[in-house]
Amino acid sequence: MYYVAYTVQNSFVLFLFNSKFYLAITDLKCESHHRQKRATTISEVINKLVNTYNQTEKLKRECCLDGMKDIPVAYTCERRSNYILDGPDCVTAFLHCCNEIQKEHAKRREEILHLARSEVDDYYMSNKITTRSKFPESWLWYDITLPGCPGQDPNCGSTVFKKKYALPDSITTWQLTGISLSNTHGICVAEPLEVIVKKPFFIDLRLPYSAVHGEQLEIKAILHNYHDDPVSVRVDLLEEKDVCSAAYKRQRFQQQVRVGAQTTRAVPFIIIPMKEGEVKITVKAAVIDSDINLSDGIERKLRVVPKGVLKKSVRNVLLAPAEKGVGGRQDVTINSEISETELVPGTPLNTHIFVTGREQMSSLLENAISGKSMGTLIKAPGGCGEQNMITMTLPVIATLYLDKTNQWEAVGFQKRTEALEHIKIGYKKEFAYRNNDGGFALFPYFSSGTWLTAYVAKVFAIAHGLVEVDKNVICGAIQFLILKSKNSAGMFKEDGYMYHFEMIGDVAGRDSHASMKAFCLIAMQESRSICSDIQDLNDVIYQSVTYLEQHLPQLTNPYAVAITSYALANENKLNKDILYQYAAPDKSHWNSSTTHENTLEATAYALLALVNNRSFTEAKPIVRWLSQQQKSEGGYGSTQATIMVYQAVAEYWANAEEPKYDLNVDITLPGRSNLLKYNFFQGSQYATKSNKFLGINKDVKVTATGTGEATLKMVSFYYAMPKEDVNDCTMFNLTVELTAEPSNNEKSSYRLTLEFFFKSRERNATMSILDIGLPTGFNFDKEDLDKMSKGPSRLFSKYEIDKILTDKGSLIIYLDRVSNTQPEMISFRIHQEVKVGMLQPAAVSIYEYYDRKPCKKFYRPGRETGELLSLCHGHVCGCAEENCSMQKKEKIRNDERTAKACEVSLTYKIDFVYKARVENFVNSWSTDIYTVQILEVIKTGTDEQAEGELRTFIGYRHCRAALDLTPGQTYLIMGSSKDIRIDYKNRQYQYAFDENTWIEYWPSAEECQVEKYRPTCLGLEELVDQLQVFGCQMK
Repeated sequence: MYYVAYTVQNSFVLFLFNSKFYLAITDLKCESHHRQKRATTISEVINKLVNTYNQTEKLKRECCLDGMKDIPVAYTCERRSNYILDGPDCVTAFLHCCNEIQKEHAKRREEILHLARSEVDDYYMSNKITTRSKFPESWLWYDITLPGCPGQDPNCGSTVFKKKYALPDSITTWQLTGISLSNTHGICVAEPLEVIVKKPFFIDLRLPYSAVHGEQLEIKAILHNYHDDPVSVRVDLLEEKDVCSAAYKRQRFQQQVRVGAQTTRAVPFIIIPMKEGEVKITVKAAVIDSDINLSDGIERKLRVVPKGVLKKSVRNVLLAPAEKGVGGRQDVTINSEISETELVPGTPLNTHIFVTGREQMSSLLENAISGKSMGTLIKAPGGCGEQNMITMTLPVIATLYLDKTNQWEAVGFQKRTEALEHIKIGYKKEFAYRNNDGGFALFPYFSSGTWLTAYVAKVFAIAHGLVEVDKNVICGAIQFLILKSKNSAGMFKEDGYMYHFEMIGDVAGRDSHASMKAFCLIAMQESRSICSDIQDLNDVIYQSVTYLEQHLPQLTNPYAVAITSYALANENKLNKDILYQYAAPDKSHWNSSTTHENTLEATAYALLALVNNRSFTEAKPIVRWLSQQQKSEGGYGSTQATIMVYQAVAEYWANAEEPKYDLNVDITLPGRSNLLKYNFFQGSQYATKSNKFLGINKDVKVTATGTGEATLKMVSFYYAMPKEDVNDCTMFNLTVELTAEPSNNEKSSYRLTLEFFFKSRERNATMSILDIGLPTGFNFDKEDLDKMSKGPSRLFSKYEIDKILTDKGSLIIYLDRVSNTQPEMISFRIHQEVKVGMLQPAAVSIYEYYDRKPCKKFYRPGRETGELLSLCHGHVCGCAEENCSMQKKEKIRNDERTAKACEVSLTYKIDFVYKARVENFVNSWSTDIYTVQILEVIKTGTDEQAEGELRTFIGYRHCRAALDLTPGQTYLIMGSSKDIRIDYKNRQYQYAFDENTWIEYWPSAEECQVEKYRPTCLGLEELVDQLQVFGCQMK
């Protein structure tokens, strides 16, 4: 049997002779169409017009040429001639040539509009051009069974398999590899065979990975002419429903260009994507002045994402009808309660509902094994002695928990094999940091660390029951701890170097003498069954227990009390009275004065102490509290917190008596008449049920009955307006600086400099992530990043482009740690690959993996100068502005204005009519923000207290010209209440301009005395009288 991996173009026949490839390419050609020569080009028309003037009439020729010049201002020929100062002869020549060339352009636009020329064979019809649209990076593997030897000869030299395969559409070089499996010859791998796919003429269409709704992109179709002669080419950009371009309402837009022999030429097009999702961009081209039939078409998909920043809002409710309900029934109404003033108008909104039985391990296991939630950072253990243990801990504790609670079916039995493989990898890698004294160090040849050695012993002792672990390694670590105790008057002195201080929790905090002794004692206790033959082990354990018993009453740190209590509980010496002196008032957790992670770890030690004491009733509220603290990715904020919480909860469920579990959950989703009915019973208590609906801030009604507990989680996704909130940066300080760089070509380059530090006073941040969004059309400089990520003094360990964590694609940089004492800096260049107008901002965020509270900042090239780059012209811009509010500047009839004020349709209703003055304008990150004072309420909508107040109006940046609002001027504004977003908590109102909003200039009292404005002023007075006296008359 052969396994063949390949990818190619056109069509080919593949012959396999044992382990060799023989390839025959079949050229698929269409019949050639002979065409007549094309019509006169625009260049020939220009030459003809200029040559109407003699060589001696130099001024007239220059004025004629000037009249045919294209300028980026929509002035008529007559208006342009008003600027001429060179006399009437120049004006005459200018107007003649200008008007003639305008007629020629109009004629050609008409030809484009009607698509076809009068003679069918005059050019290669666009719809006959084959369009290439499939561009896979690789092909799937194919299984081929070779036929046996012919006749009676079992030892024939070769057999043949033939089959035709259609190739993908890429113009590239594919590599085919054959691997044979044989009972007699084993495995054989053939030499790779390269197949070059090319055409004498083809198009390469350059698109960015994604674009934001409303951005203006200059895309380029690169024409490649490998023919020996120069060619004239007609290029078509095809119309696409949700893309504004020069092809809008014309089916296609055509250009004609000349491409030299054996050269390429770029043909630019301006497009504006106007709908989220994937849109098709199609370009076709054909040679038009040759008897040779050369043509190509290409179709690529552009991913269009909404404006704003994708945000997630999570709300949790505990369902426990026996305890929280009335008569065994618990009724809950849950709402996402997101402030509508945060939303970007017109962007998608959706909400997911999850109901989970007893707390799960599935999300932690996914991180521990596949690392999906953070790229590939913890796909497998690695790094220094501490980092390797950090990453090994997750699969160890995940496997222990799932084994003890019998949950493998919920997450997939195959995951256990994967987890065990990662444990084996971590175990083997940690050997590099083992010293001859049995201890473990941060790096090879460093002194062994007391805490790290105890931690390795603890984790290896757990792993010993899961995979093969040499007991001598564990016991060697225990002997190191015993010797350390003997040499330090019974104390466990730390002589090793620590890099990740956050690993040790609050062991080094207040009462560290007891915490460190308890930590090392726990490692010895949990290894006792494996290392029972070690001399002095029981003596050292006894001495340590005696010391902790004596000092427990003097301890004041809840963490030290909790860890000491667990160590004593292992010897049946738990003092519950002292333990509960430091518990929270509801006795559900033990607060640490340092960090929340230390609170979690202390609570886990307290739970273990109670479980060992078989105090399951007191332990239950602790388990419930811990389950509510779980992060969305399954962890608990730090390595120590995660391992201790799951160890404690696993011990609880492995030892506590299982209560009866039969829970019914009924959910009513908005807009649905049918109830969602879920039942959780003894065999399915770990399952998760889910559903979703469109929208946010809608009531979801839940009824729970029966026995047992479940967690209801509501997760709402929405796009918020980009803004920097100082409250988001509680853990990190981050500054973003963008400076222009010199460039050798027309493309812009910038240097992006990020400076950041961790705000904690106690520790550095560890395993942190920089998520760097790139503006549309920009790419990072790989050379700059490689310099910072390679070599002994590298600033970070890894970077990658991620297309999963974010919808726009971003650069992910993995940081081993972030200092809390001095700022760290990363700086690299970004280069513009695609010109973009109305560019939306990009976000930069930094957060610890275990505690995802991102500090987020924004940047955008040109923002500092207030630049509003527009690439489109007339027709294309007009298409983009069709969904904009447009200020009424034409003459308006009074009855038309009044009818609009009273408009009611199936989809829209005018609710409010205001006389309002624009007070201020701010060019925000992604929208224009107008501060407007409501001078007079002519018709009242849902905003009943608007008169005399300031209100915020939001407009899109690409609609700025259409709105044409000027601060200090007054306008008539009419719109619908559905365009008003309310923050009920802060009583703030925000209005959105949409295509149905009526905006009309309201002249001042002085202007109303002028004849020009008099009709408008009278009409506005009539509107006010009509609405205030008679209101809207229902027909």
